[in-house]
Amino acid sequence: MAKRASVWTRRELLDRWRGIQEELEDDDPSPSKQRRIVHTKDEWDKSSGSENILGNLFYNCLRGGGFTPVSLFYDSYNQPVQPHLEWDEGFSDSFDFLVNLPEENHIWCGCSDLMGPLLETFHNYFNDKDADSPLRLLWKRISQELGFCTKCVCQHHQAQESFDVEYQSDSVDPLLKVLRVLDEERVTEHLIEVNARIRDKEYAPECHSAEVVCLMFEVLVFPVLLDDQSLANEFQTFIEAIDDSYEVTLSSNQQYSGVYALLFFRSGKARAIGLRLARYMGKLKRAMDLDSLQPLLRRYIGFLESDGLPSKLETLRPRVQLERGNVWLGIKTLLGFLEAPAFEDGILERYPSFLNIILNHVSDDTSEFSYAVSCLKASFEMLGCKLWLRTTLSPSVIRNTLLGHCFHIRDEKSHKEIFDLFLPFLQSLEALQDGEHEKQRRNIIYFLLHQVSHSSNFSALMRKNACKIALLIVYRGYTMNPPAPPSECAHMCWAQQRRGRTVGEAVKLYVEEELGWCGVSSTSRRGAVL
Repeated sequence: MAKRASVWTRRELLDRWRGIQEELEDDDPSPSKQRRIVHTKDEWDKSSGSENILGNLFYNCLRGGGFTPVSLFYDSYNQPVQPHLEWDEGFSDSFDFLVNLPEENHIWCGCSDLMGPLLETFHNYFNDKDADSPLRLLWKRISQELGFCTKCVCQHHQAQESFDVEYQSDSVDPLLKVLRVLDEERVTEHLIEVNARIRDKEYAPECHSAEVVCLMFEVLVFPVLLDDQSLANEFQTFIEAIDDSYEVTLSSNQQYSGVYALLFFRSGKARAIGLRLARYMGKLKRAMDLDSLQPLLRRYIGFLESDGLPSKLETLRPRVQLERGNVWLGIKTLLGFLEAPAFEDGILERYPSFLNIILNHVSDDTSEFSYAVSCLKASFEMLGCKLWLRTTLSPSVIRNTLLGHCFHIRDEKSHKEIFDLFLPFLQSLEALQDGEHEKQRRNIIYFLLHQVSHSSNFSALMRKNACKIALLIVYRGYTMNPPAPPSECAHMCWAQQRRGRTVGEAVKLYVEEELGWCGVSSTSRRGAVL
């Protein structure tokens, strides 16, 4: 009579999988295969009784037989195939071994090397209708442990990431899609349960705090979950309720990328929580700090690039319905938390069209104009001259776009936002030393001191503000290292300095003189330059 699965030990399962591997190796007597057998035996001698050898041998057994993910059960046409009897029994006994582990021994905590390869069997999960099948019993056990153990959560997601990294997407994507749906269903159901307890005032911190911490941890560390519409809605309710009662805080030894995903939420309250937590965490310094956020960023930036057209991506569960205003607000806020390397390599390198998207919306008279201008200003300030190495757009194109928009609209707020762009725009050109800085500065000063004052498109306040910006631009020329003032005013400012005036006073006199040429009254001049 066959031995009952409940009494199999790790050592015995190890022996069985090792025997299967040797059988596979014997089918191919090539020197490379024989060397692998010797290596495996050496590993056995060195690691007998270790915690990791069982999973390693089982995993090598799969790969040694020429199997890629899911190929053990499905052929190249995605049709089921009949596995070897020994393999079938080995899987069955491994399932039973894990399901029947004592409750104090978590599957992912203690047997991750065995559980990791078994994830491949979940490819057929939704075709398995038997509620008592080994596959469904295993998932039920894992789901319970993932609900309150953060170590299990990390092992579970890292195992999936290893599949994604090691195998080609066409072979592993079907499996990962199934696992993602299972995770979204699991986390959503758990959030619904916890939200119901909070709503019914049945939440007791001494009993349920581990669940709350684990839920918060999983979603904020693996934010791709927030692309699921039901899960995102439930998590919004969850984090707002928890923050109302306890004010959410984070430990300092973990990167919670999901905090930045909160910045894209529809709820202003959820965005405020995300903003507070992001300030606590500080700025993201490297591109790799954005890695877990990239699936969401890809969707957000693609949404803006397609002008908000709905995605044609087919999914088993509904995705979050994006709104242009929320996405722009989230992008604008996120840029404020990025250091230059993270922005350059994590955003511009991955999404070369990002700057074009921004500039296209700067030239549009839409509600997103203000967000686009803020994003462009942040780009100038963070990257400086590096920005021009990342885009095919010329400085003249950007200058003409900004100036043309000023004449296209009469909105005072929009005019001010564009005027405030001129200084960082020019400073980003200073290091190029190719004559572009002087060219653009000359055109912008002429626009501010001559065209703005003659156009009825600008209010009196904006005419004064234009003079102020022109003053700052000219003054910046004298404080550069080395100094490079506009050639048009260098002689006059030098003469004023010879008379004992400071650089600032000389620059003010130059701007006043320019305003006099423009026919601006003396009263307006004093208001503009003082």
